[in-house]
Amino acid sequence: MKRYTTIVLAAAALVAAGCKDNPVANPIDAPTVDALSGPLTRITLQQLAIGALAQDRGSVNAFAYAIEPGIWARDIYRIDASEPRFVQETLGGNPDPGSFAGGGSWAGYYTAIRAGNTLILALANAPATEFTTAEVNATRGFFRTMKALDYWRVIEMHDTVGATIQTDDGSAVTDVKCKATVLNYIAALLDSANADFTAAGGTAVLPFKLPSGFTAFGRNYSGVANLVKFNRSVKGKVDFYRGLDRKNPTPALFATAITELTQGLGGAAAGAVPPADFAKGPYYVFVPGGSENTPNTFSDVKIGLNPLVGDSVQAGDTRASKIVAAPATLSGFGLSTSITYVGAISSVANQARPLGILRDEELVLLRAQAYIEAGQLANAILDINDVRTSYGLAPVAPIDKNSAINAVLYEKRYSLLFEGAQRADDLREYGRLNATYLRKETATDPFNSALPIPRAELNARGLTVNPACTP
Repeated sequence: MKRYTTIVLAAAALVAAGCKDNPVANPIDAPTVDALSGPLTRITLQQLAIGALAQDRGSVNAFAYAIEPGIWARDIYRIDASEPRFVQETLGGNPDPGSFAGGGSWAGYYTAIRAGNTLILALANAPATEFTTAEVNATRGFFRTMKALDYWRVIEMHDTVGATIQTDDGSAVTDVKCKATVLNYIAALLDSANADFTAAGGTAVLPFKLPSGFTAFGRNYSGVANLVKFNRSVKGKVDFYRGLDRKNPTPALFATAITELTQGLGGAAAGAVPPADFAKGPYYVFVPGGSENTPNTFSDVKIGLNPLVGDSVQAGDTRASKIVAAPATLSGFGLSTSITYVGAISSVANQARPLGILRDEELVLLRAQAYIEAGQLANAILDINDVRTSYGLAPVAPIDKNSAINAVLYEKRYSLLFEGAQRADDLREYGRLNATYLRKETATDPFNSALPIPRAELNARGLTVNPACTP
């Protein structure tokens, strides 16, 4: 990653500075370099943690990650007469590495990664009188897990273009590594984090306060026992996609992913996760207005649903409540829709609508996918129907692998609508993000599935086009 400003290098940007609107007073989640000098204390740890997590949330909430993969996956339109790039660089042409649309989902994640690195380095020299060994291990495990999640999102959005692996101090311009190499690094990082949690012990608690999204949605992630579930959930997701990777498939990882996802679900067997648990997991929370103006980016009158979303929903599916009439027909650039996502309707409630990071419902469906690939179709059907029947639909009984994939992709589409890049990930890895499976949305639709390296990163390396990644 290219060098940042002095403040970013010294204080990991504590990037939540952008979330506060007072240009004079230093908010607690954007401490100055001087405030963070010296040994790590509980106060400075709290400041660092808030900043790192705020940056992570901001990156997820930005257009390039929140909305763009949904456009690629034929779920979302964003039609704005004054900003054609929402269409021209998604469904009408290729993304420009110098634009907000084509150059996104990069710098924000690396700033969050740098914040995590700064914190982890500071932990190594923290006074023994300030933190217990268990607290140090638990904190390191938490931020290694968050770092892995940030790297995963870079790969979600850049796929085979690759990504860089930051040095611990973030000072070097590093090569762009190939997708498989980055995925292997993410997996190792998650296993290191899990080892930290093991060393901390199951009763250990983080020595700083997490945002309410990590504590208020059915599970408190302040304790190591639940952090292990979160870590194994992320690892199971990553290992499933490592196994499925269309360029470098590793079928042996499907069994590993099943084990990890089951750990994330607390050991629940196939088909045995209670629907009441589906919403459990960590979330991002948003606080519109006031001094922290960070509304959920989906609350946007220019956002509509691709008509295919409404056309494909099955009769009786109660998830159809997510699909509502748009306040006005959206049209332009050859696109038109009269339906939208219920969370896009402009309201204070939607601006504050929480966003799941990795809910148990997604874990159930990911495990169904892993069961399918592992040849355990009966278990896959149990997990698919565990979700499906909870929304008023009759059970399905797929007779072969392809029909089982079709079934799980339907459930994921409507269960996880507007919750991330999952559908784009699936269509891409199953080889379905193309004209064989999908209609062209515009005459020049290139079926985009990845972003280029941003222009600033190319410039830092003296390049003008995406470099060939290195193993």
